[in-house]
Amino acid sequence: DDSGSFLRIRSGASGSAISFDVEQGVLDKLAGKHATFDIIARSEEGQETQISVDCNFGELGDCGRKRYAVGHERNEYLFDVRFPDKRPGAAGTIAINSDFDKQGKS
Repeated sequence: DDSGSFLRIRSGASGSAISFDVEQGVLDKLAGKHATFDIIARSEEGQETQISVDCNFGELGDCGRKRYAVGHERNEYLFDVRFPDKRPGAAGTIAINSDFDKQGKS
């Protein structure tokens, strides 16, 4: 179902990840807490793909590298992060590579 808002990402032939900023104010609120991130994704029809997710939360650490096999059926891909109880010092990023195998898929 493609109703509602969604964002289509494509890493391209270079295999570069698409990065999303996580503002310092958001990280300030997450410091000392546990958070579950939810990526809802599906591939193009007839083309399974693998995505990878990397996070850089500055002084709060990272999320470890996550890798998921994504099919055409819409699905949720969850990962948990326990943030240390300290100030982040800066904004962070979440990077998603939508075509881990570099096959031009999205």
